[in-house]
Amino acid sequence: MREKLQWGVIGTGGIASDFTEALAGSDRCKVVNVVGSSLPKARAFADRFRIPAAAPALGDLLADPAVEAVYIATPHPSHEAQALASIEAGKHVLCEKPLTTDAASSARVIEAARRRGVFLMEAFMYRCHPLMRELVTRLQEGVIGPLRHVRADFAFRVPRNPAGRLFNVALAGGGILDVGGYPISLARLLAGIVERRPFVEPVKIDAIGIIGPTGVDELTTANLAFASGFTATVTAGVYHDGGRTAVIFGESGKIVIPDPWIPASERHGLETGYAIWRDQQQPETVVIRATKATYAIEAELVADTLPAKEATWPAMGWADSLGNMAALDAWRTALLAASTAAPSRNL
Repeated sequence: MREKLQWGVIGTGGIASDFTEALAGSDRCKVVNVVGSSLPKARAFADRFRIPAAAPALGDLLADPAVEAVYIATPHPSHEAQALASIEAGKHVLCEKPLTTDAASSARVIEAARRRGVFLMEAFMYRCHPLMRELVTRLQEGVIGPLRHVRADFAFRVPRNPAGRLFNVALAGGGILDVGGYPISLARLLAGIVERRPFVEPVKIDAIGIIGPTGVDELTTANLAFASGFTATVTAGVYHDGGRTAVIFGESGKIVIPDPWIPASERHGLETGYAIWRDQQQPETVVIRATKATYAIEAELVADTLPAKEATWPAMGWADSLGNMAALDAWRTALLAASTAAPSRNL
């Protein structure tokens, strides 16, 4: 068994904190260096989590021979440059979603990882959790019959702050890029189950929604159609609480997942699950209990995958991430078209 995989964390915000806190309980991963937007922030983060080193700049962290893999937890527009620099330095990369801000830049990062021969994964951590593996198995077995439709939402409400990341166009704000990748990725995975493939791309995407005063999508719903006849309705938002539930409809029942996106954490409990509703039967409750936080499960999947360069399905592989980004691009395009075509109103 290999020694612990040693991580460098890029970023010192909330997600970086959750990741680092989770790895404190891992027996296969540990954080050994961190870099932030300033050296004082990096040092404060290192002191808080007892990390042995704090780097003054990204280049210093990437030059550290102790760092084998990096976790990128910065705002979306920084992902491409930081991932490319990490790949060039020969580091394995786990990058928070979205991998980049569009499909073209994601393709550049993926191609760089392919050329350099390093691991790369987009950090949709729900795809790494045992909840998803168990769910996929039951669906493949036909627990609710042939799949017909999914309704999946990830929309929350925070105060509108024009300077904040979520409401700033320059920082790639808005619901689609921040959380839309979750329901889109689930829809594509389920469409793949219908066709007995890992994932399938939609043939049509329509969208409606609200573009707020700062120019970002504050709430939007997309309808997806797939060649098999499977359909999906997905919602993303940052200024309206649309919930975080997924409901999968089959020919003979449905599955309700209360929170598929962040299924377990040390802070909110390690137990999760879903309910299966079948015609003429009492609902079946399926309980999944993890032994550690989802961020740790995700990081350990990286450690266990090496020396392979892509994680195994249902975790996000390169083609899956690229297809997901293309779907997000299409969602944004469809929303813009719908917004432009909508008649103006005097409020």
